[in-house]
Amino acid sequence: MRKLILFGDSNTYGYDPRDFLGGRYAEDERWATIVHHSLSDHFDVIEEGINGRQLPSVEYGYFTNLLTELSDEDIFVMMLGTNDILLTYNPNVDLAVTKLDRILSYVKENCKTQFILISPPYIKVIEPEMQRYHNCCIEMNQRFLELAKQYDIPAINASEWNIEMGSDGVHFSIEGHKRFAECFIKSLEKTSIL
Repeated sequence: MRKLILFGDSNTYGYDPRDFLGGRYAEDERWATIVHHSLSDHFDVIEEGINGRQLPSVEYGYFTNLLTELSDEDIFVMMLGTNDILLTYNPNVDLAVTKLDRILSYVKENCKTQFILISPPYIKVIEPEMQRYHNCCIEMNQRFLELAKQYDIPAINASEWNIEMGSDGVHFSIEGHKRFAECFIKSLEKTSIL
């Protein structure tokens, strides 16, 4: 069966912002698991979400090993970038774009699998100091989409989906997960993937 890899950060993992100990939403509340159950007739869906994950290096490691093991029938979906902005006092959009440029170049030159980039929903401004992170997310997403177009790699702009965020403004709410899953599946249905 074809594989569908969902590679991302805490929003792919299903982090519950109400739980300060790093807990997850219930299985049936997480977007990746909803997709898993919805598409199980078409794909072996593999959920690869990890809290705090940033755009990976292509020089070594799990990311490149995972990509090169996939066939041309498989699909690799990546939604990252939020932590590259959020986990620093001075967010650097240029650095995030440079990292993505290396990833997309590697994908174009070395991978048989179909690669889909998702530019993540924006960080919500719940406090004044979150404004700069929100603004950086807007710029980052725009540049991510432009870069994907340059490499002729399919890209989805999840910021257009109006995903409801949890109390921290970063992680999806339960309703946000449901909506994300619905919108993602609809995006796949618009292509020849399903």
